[in-house]
Amino acid sequence: MLGTLVRRGLRKGIVEGSRPWLAVGVAAGLVAIVRRVTSQPPETVWRAPLKPGEGVLISVREPEPT
Repeated sequence: MLGTLVRRGLRKGIVEGSRPWLAVGVAAGLVAIVRRVTSQPPETVWRAPLKPGEGVLISVREPEPT
């Protein structure tokens, strides 16, 4: 939704000359940048080198009852 506000605000603000939409676009863009800068990168759970021809299979299983 934030990306939509940035695109729509900048498009309507720059192309159509609407100052309120330009303000919305700039504000939404600043919020997106602040979120990106302050968020922590995702944790790497597993890493291994792959040789040519090898692949990785990712599957989801239901947890076993305890």
